[in-house]
Amino acid sequence: MKHACVAMLLAAAVAPAAAQTPQTISLKQAVDEALKNNDRLLNQHDGVQQSDLAVQLARSEFRPKITPTIAGALGQSDVNSQTYRVDVSKRLMTGAELRVSTGTVSQIPGVDVPDGALHFYGADTTFTLSQPLLRGMGRTVTRRSVTSAEFHRDDAGIQQVLAEQQVAIDVVSAYYRVVSQKSFVNVARQSLERSRRLRDASEAKLEAGLVSQVDALRAQQLVTQADSQLFDAQAAVDDARDQLMVLVGRRPGEVVDVETDVPRIDEEPMDADRAVALALASRLDLKSRSAARQDADRQAQFARNQLLPQVDVNVALTRRETSNSLARSFGFDGYQFATFLTIAAPVDRTAQQVELQTAILDRNRRTREITMLERQIGEEVRRAIRDRDRWIRTMASAETSVGIAERQVEVAQLRYERGLSNNLDVVTAEADLLAAESRRIQARADAAVARLRLRAVMGIFNPRSDVDSAGGVASMAPPASQERP
Repeated sequence: MKHACVAMLLAAAVAPAAAQTPQTISLKQAVDEALKNNDRLLNQHDGVQQSDLAVQLARSEFRPKITPTIAGALGQSDVNSQTYRVDVSKRLMTGAELRVSTGTVSQIPGVDVPDGALHFYGADTTFTLSQPLLRGMGRTVTRRSVTSAEFHRDDAGIQQVLAEQQVAIDVVSAYYRVVSQKSFVNVARQSLERSRRLRDASEAKLEAGLVSQVDALRAQQLVTQADSQLFDAQAAVDDARDQLMVLVGRRPGEVVDVETDVPRIDEEPMDADRAVALALASRLDLKSRSAARQDADRQAQFARNQLLPQVDVNVALTRRETSNSLARSFGFDGYQFATFLTIAAPVDRTAQQVELQTAILDRNRRTREITMLERQIGEEVRRAIRDRDRWIRTMASAETSVGIAERQVEVAQLRYERGLSNNLDVVTAEADLLAAESRRIQARADAAVARLRLRAVMGIFNPRSDVDSAGGVASMAPPASQERP
């Protein structure tokens, strides 16, 4: 019994500690989770679904429309004007429309019916084919609503992919911010420990009369500064972690841990002209602008077609018979063939002319937007290459600076311990080392994010496959299928 109680107490003591152990998520896990749960991407997904529904609605215009109509009395046959009717219509891609209407209406004898007729049905069956010859003719004009809906659906898909790329970049940036701040916390903690050792040594030498009171106060001030920097670094970690949690779709304040390795970027400089050519062939926003230009051209064609007069050829096969029974009213005899022409030409066509001019202006504007975007892409790619190369050089310089600063701290500490200098050199060297280590950590993170931004600017970034589990991104070399000939 005693052993059981001890085991329960140990389990109770260990359980909270295990429950407080933060979950460690990799960079790929954070990106994948954001792609599923990010609020912005969820809204984009809803927009894609709405555009799919709009396409279904537009396509339904060309499906057969069947409308049955029954207006009859329950259990009675002596009620006048009982109606039994079915209307079927089908719109064709050529602009033609096929209609079938068949029905009958019961009538009770009155002054307009022959003597002796007790009950009869007036049947009406008509097959009509209407084909426009000018306005409304052609697949481009007829499918305008479907084509427009499909364009908006495709554009919504492109916008979703672009949003996924931007969210992935934001996640990587926030993730590396947490990594850099955690590394800075470790650096600040080590600096605080060294400052405390320097303070203790200064106080010991002060008691021995080897240093002045200024040296002891200076060492105490260094401890205070190091403690404040450690507190600021810990608060920055919490801020960066909360931002990361919001991006991945979690609640702010949730405690998670991240992998502390930041990949080194050691790549050869990229040819700017080749990168620009690849971006012009791969950027989805440029493809979206081109599709919008084509849609504007189709809108201009549609508006120009609406200026034509309405000339429709109609072919009808109709049957109107009177029968004394419901079944006989739906017969196959007595059909008559008829053709007629419908012409309509409104005198005032201001609305149609304004619509055409508006469509032409919109088409010209979208053409200019494509040219402007191509220039902007060239500028963005070149700037992104310069940023990446600058951060790579900055990272290499920061690595060298850290090595020099570490050596300066060792030399200053050794000179101070041997009485060759006061602790001012040690304080200065400690501050320089902390600054150098901070620059190295930030340079590594910024270089990794800059590399990923360059892939996004070039249009070859796939957030689902380019971010690996080791915390890096795929090689800058594009797939062979994406290179221009």
